Amino acid sequence: MGTLKVDNIQTESGSSIITNGAIPESVLRSSGVGLIKISTQTVSNASSVDFTGLDTTSGSALYSSFKIVVDDVTSATDNSSMLYGRFGTGSTPTYQTANYGGVFVNAFMSVASLQQVQSGTTAQIQMAATNGSGYFIPGDTFEFLCGEINLFRMGDSIHPPQMSWFFSYPISGVVQSLAHGSASFVESSEIVNGTALRLYASSGNINGTFTLYGVTK
Repeated sequence: MGTLKVDNIQTESGSSIITNGAIPESVLRSSGVGLIKISTQTVSNASSVDFTGLDTTSGSALYSSFKIVVDDVTSATDNSSMLYGRFGTGSTPTYQTANYGGVFVNAFMSVASLQQVQSGTTAQIQMAATNGSGYFIPGDTFEFLCGEINLFRMGDSIHPPQMSWFFSYPISGVVQSLAHGSASFVESSEIVNGTALRLYASSGNINGTFTLYGVTK
């Protein structure tokens, strides 16, 4: 049996179903597909990884929330860094450096669970590893961090953006670890219209693959 190759398939009305071998995002959204891949960034020795143009609330918003799948994330310098995040606001965007509030639990195999509770005016969101534990995000051979981040109320002019995450990662090659948390801006700061997220290491640069998905309305 032969193979029929086509460049474009359209409906009777002229809407594209397949274009250049790919199904357009608009078709996937209208067909009710839950998660739609938007972009993938693979970085090496980068100062940060940015996700921009995030909107779940305006009249033109295409998605109800966003998910970022992170894989093979490492610090460029071993035994020195924690994973941080910051929200960006506005169309440019401006990455905020104050008034974050959040909590996460970082647990390590064979070690008592450690809980980090952030104050209401921190300069960033702390997402994995703690100074007090003596362990940091992976940076050596065989070590890597993976998991997912969920983003809600992005682009909202009334509510601040909200995020939650779940990561797993080995430390020193043998100590399995997890980090689970949530964060936003403290209510009194009233920072709204979150349109971006920046991920970075507390010191040095990071590596890894970061894939952004939209959850259809």
